[in-house]
Amino acid sequence: MDQGWIPNSQDSKRHAPPPNQNYISNGVHIAMSLTYQFSHDVDTVFALLTDPDFLVDRSLDLGELSADCEVEEEGSKVTIRMTREVSRDIPKFLAKVFSSTQTLEFVEEWQSIGDTKIGKYSCNVVDQPVTVNAKFKLSPTDEGCEYSIEHSAKAKIPLIGGKVEKFIAGQTGDGVDKEMDYLESKLG
Repeated sequence: MDQGWIPNSQDSKRHAPPPNQNYISNGVHIAMSLTYQFSHDVDTVFALLTDPDFLVDRSLDLGELSADCEVEEEGSKVTIRMTREVSRDIPKFLAKVFSSTQTLEFVEEWQSIGDTKIGKYSCNVVDQPVTVNAKFKLSPTDEGCEYSIEHSAKAKIPLIGGKVEKFIAGQTGDGVDKEMDYLESKLG
């Protein structure tokens, strides 16, 4: 795990700027950086982000069709395996390639480095040539903590792969924003 990772974020806001303002394209994939501030400490936020019941409830409450989650702890490392079935409105150019209902398989790994939690995840769209990868960091601030995430989408589809990546990155960014709003509502 890359312990020196620092998110590529120019804003330190509760919500990210509109997706078209924080895309990074290097010709290989589309990436997006988001940063969120919480008034609760790292351990409180981390406890929810690694609670399987919370993760399943969040998925279902946000409209996903199904969710299953397992969490494994080993020393300062936590691994989350989650399967989620989602239904999304997809643009016409994707309708011939993708079903609007997809199964997503996540593997998320967290590690404690002092008072900070860092991690990464990979998400595979089952039976599709699409992956989403992310690195994230949960670190203390004077007011509570900050959650930063940088995710990238990769679609191995001739001719339309770039459009698919941009769509997936936007959907992922929107999903993260909803998940962080949900987390904030449960923190109270």
